[in-house]
Amino acid sequence: MGLKIAFMYLDVSNLGDLVIYETARYIVEDILKKHKVEGYEIVPIDIGSFRSRNMNYGKRVVRKVLTGVLRRTAKNRLFSHCFPGVSKKLMKRVWHMTPPYRNYAENEKPKLEGADLIIFGGGGLIKFHRQNFHYFLDDVTEYAQKRNIPILLNAQGIEGYDEYNLECQLLKTAVNRSCVKYVSTRDDFAMLRNCYIDNPDIVVRGVCDPAFWTAEAYRASKKKEGSKKVGLNVIRTKIFGEYMYKISREALGEVYYSLIQKLHGAGYAVELFSNGVDKDTVFIDWLLEAYPDLQMDAKLTVANPASTKEFVELLAGYDRFMAVRLHSAIIGSVLGVPNVSLVWNRKQILFGKEVGLRQNFITKEKFQPDEIFRRLCDAKPYEMDEAYKLSVYQNMEEQLEKWAIGKEKGGAQ
Repeated sequence: MGLKIAFMYLDVSNLGDLVIYETARYIVEDILKKHKVEGYEIVPIDIGSFRSRNMNYGKRVVRKVLTGVLRRTAKNRLFSHCFPGVSKKLMKRVWHMTPPYRNYAENEKPKLEGADLIIFGGGGLIKFHRQNFHYFLDDVTEYAQKRNIPILLNAQGIEGYDEYNLECQLLKTAVNRSCVKYVSTRDDFAMLRNCYIDNPDIVVRGVCDPAFWTAEAYRASKKKEGSKKVGLNVIRTKIFGEYMYKISREALGEVYYSLIQKLHGAGYAVELFSNGVDKDTVFIDWLLEAYPDLQMDAKLTVANPASTKEFVELLAGYDRFMAVRLHSAIIGSVLGVPNVSLVWNRKQILFGKEVGLRQNFITKEKFQPDEIFRRLCDAKPYEMDEAYKLSVYQNMEEQLEKWAIGKEKGGAQ
């Protein structure tokens, strides 16, 4: 039988996350073809997003049942610090009763059977404040540990660390299991190395996001027609307060309204666009209702791409754009489309610093139409750092050579 690779990904409406999966898979398949590996099978496995369910449902249930109102108190922190084994066991027991876990256990986990290698393609998965990824990382690594299946965690986003937080320490246990052979990060290498990884046998690297391979994976490039169309990305307003700072829908709407007027006055055709997330498009509906003159007077258009290919081609067609979701910025940058971003998450700033575009990432104190307009008009195309782009490919190739390529079924021992 041939090589079976279980490829963990997020089946979500956010097309940026799907681009991560598809570009990471492109890299892996290109490496396998390069090494003339035949008969391999890549099995995509959804790690618990499930379009029909709230991704944070299970987390809320665990927190309410297990820790309740004491979760953030010194007393609760002391308990979790003194009795980590008991705390984690209780947490996992509650988690296993939630619908997201049951859905995963019934529909996705069986696909791991017979896997020779497990790959997490990328994304902001090393996090515990929101969503359920730490629970899935714990479950998958525990499964792999019992069956001696090597795991590669590729280009992970690192979003915080707390030595007293129950969920953070569950996550740390998960990523330090001996089945985990490789962990690379697209952003906070220092936090990954100094806070998370204690196992000296795990290879830890800093790499670029797999979306740097968008042009190759989608055969895409910036359109050359000289379009004067500018895109304005949208996101649900509450996300700002969930991660960094609060801003009201009305205040953000004023920024968009004034910016659209300025761009229209400068001769640009303006388009609002989403990454495909329904909760983000609600802001578009509200904005058009609050400012009914926009579509008529400013000739404003709206784009809600339905696939990753549409999403990539949409970004490639803009003269320039304002991003809010990180992967709008990454994809546009690697395609050579000038862009700026409204910041709501530290990961955006880390990306900006990494690629030398920090000035294009605008924080709340600069959420002013004149400032955004100036930076957007002044933005220059990103000049690709080929060595940086190759980092994610070459490190994955090194690990595949060690744990998959040329090995008998069962992988490296």
